[in-house]
Amino acid sequence: MNHSTTFFLIAICVGLLAGGLLGTQPSINGSLGKSVAHPLQASLISFGSGTAILLVLTLALGGFPPQFVVSPRSLPWWIWFGGAIGVVMVSTSLLIVPRIGSLPWFAAVMTGQTVAALLLDHYGLLGNPRTPVSALRVGGTLLLVLGILAIVGARRLESTQDTAVEVLETKQEHQEE
Repeated sequence: MNHSTTFFLIAICVGLLAGGLLGTQPSINGSLGKSVAHPLQASLISFGSGTAILLVLTLALGGFPPQFVVSPRSLPWWIWFGGAIGVVMVSTSLLIVPRIGSLPWFAAVMTGQTVAALLLDHYGLLGNPRTPVSALRVGGTLLLVLGILAIVGARRLESTQDTAVEVLETKQEHQEE
């Protein structure tokens, strides 16, 4: 196996691990959100703990303060908004996941990420190498869209079935009385 294939496989495994960790984050933050007065307070605590960990790591590894290899003024305007996207992600998940659960939320997030990545790669935007859209990539993206539709549809079907069971149980209880 050559070096690039090995790196690719390791990167996929790390991505799967990171994705698994990300899958737990909204549930953890949702529980935190129930324990404080406002969801934004939970978001602040979440980012505060992450910031503290990053500060300790950068101090321990000699990477603080940050040193730019190019002038910060020469960087594109959008480069400063990665953290803001994280705030949107964490804060919205704090509000939504406790109401709908992790699976539909992450199905929607993954689908949105995949569609965005497809376009970013196709057009070579935000520093990505240009990788034209192919039928196979579009097919994979459509499978994700179908997956989210199946997950949402299953939730509706399961809710309908649960309601039907409750109605039947209530009827049986009244008949037994």
